[in-house]
Amino acid sequence: MAAQPTILDWILDFFWPSRCAFCGEIIAPNHHCCKRCKSTFTICPPFSVSNLDVVFCFTEYSHSVARAVHLLKFKNQPQLAKLFAQLITLRFRQQILHFSPDCVCWVAMHPKKKYLRGYNQAELIAKELAVLLGLPSYPLLSKTAHTAAQHTLSAAQRKTNLTGVYSAVMPTKTKGQRILLVDDVITTGSTMTECAKALIEQGAAWVGGVCFAHPVIPD
Repeated sequence: MAAQPTILDWILDFFWPSRCAFCGEIIAPNHHCCKRCKSTFTICPPFSVSNLDVVFCFTEYSHSVARAVHLLKFKNQPQLAKLFAQLITLRFRQQILHFSPDCVCWVAMHPKKKYLRGYNQAELIAKELAVLLGLPSYPLLSKTAHTAAQHTLSAAQRKTNLTGVYSAVMPTKTKGQRILLVDDVITTGSTMTECAKALIEQGAAWVGGVCFAHPVIPD
């Protein structure tokens, strides 16, 4: 899952050691996850999201997973998107391909927010996932309004914060297609619900959801 380190990598690693994105342990150069963390990810129980025909989620949103997601989204570590996509593919490749998706797309980010962050983490994960699955990826969605970040809102506020702000922008790539919709984390499902709704209204035949993590609320 990582390129073999070169002599230069080892020299640089002496001064700036690589660390596991999940636990912070020092690891070999060109790696982003330690062996212990790879073996201890908690499988996320099945859950459903409105407008999605199926949902694939790699793991529960634990403290260590939250650390890695934070690094990807807010600490300028876009290389973690490739790791997330690899882990998702290792667990779900056959199950995903069983549904015969035609293409992969991602939850859109408002241009202003993307400019400030430098990238859309969902887009990075989706494009890596598409390559690993042998599928094309397209920017099928657009976010037309700059809304408050979902993680800053209550569950009730999240349900209405995104209403009507996503639109499908590539009708010829959407109508009649089976589409995998990707995001980094699904919390309440409001974002994925609105994105899937836009794709369905544009004529998508099937929409499946893929994410890296989902917080599981105890009964």
